[in-house]
Amino acid sequence: MKEDTIKHVIFDFDGTIADSMLFSVQLFNQSALKYKANMIKEEDYDYLRSLSLLDKFKFLNVSLVLIPRLGMELTKSYNQSVKSIHLFDGMKEVILALKRDGYTLSIISSNSSDSIRRFLINNNINIFDFIYSAKNIFGKDKTINSFIKKNNLEKEELIYVGDEVRDIEACKANHIKIIAVTWGGFDTIETISSANPDYIVNNPSEIIEIIGSGENILLV
Repeated sequence: MKEDTIKHVIFDFDGTIADSMLFSVQLFNQSALKYKANMIKEEDYDYLRSLSLLDKFKFLNVSLVLIPRLGMELTKSYNQSVKSIHLFDGMKEVILALKRDGYTLSIISSNSSDSIRRFLINNNINIFDFIYSAKNIFGKDKTINSFIKKNNLEKEELIYVGDEVRDIEACKANHIKIIAVTWGGFDTIETISSANPDYIVNNPSEIIEIIGSGENILLV
């Protein structure tokens, strides 16, 4: 049974639309020495993906005070190299299908709106109604709440598509449904599953089945 009440689909960006995990690792490692942080090694990937966002920063020796400054530097580097980032296979078709079917489409991300817009243009999917950028990576629940209030949205008409536990927690705090995707790379499937999202999908086409015209799928 599809989600008949949904009119507005909100997407996370990195790890959901953009395949940017390894690129983000490269950018972080370029700045690690400057900020006396621990570089991310390939053998650390699985362990880091099992940690909360705060514990990830602790493991990498990045203090809370340093995060804003480091974030600004990484965002600048990201914006300069956005052409190097690829779209996940199948996501273009999903986004175009949802738009064709009349859904309002938005992106909420801690990435810059300029980087996101350039990526969308490069991949011929510059069809989103709203792009909402927030710099506080620890306050996604507040970001979502602000977005809802600013645009006078009805929560029962929304569904969020994201790839991290913090997305799931933020949606639960705001009482909106979430589809958690497993292809992002920032959190493990086990970690995502333990956060109890409304839906878990392993393939972009399953997003259409849930929202548009298919079975109500829960893959746990």
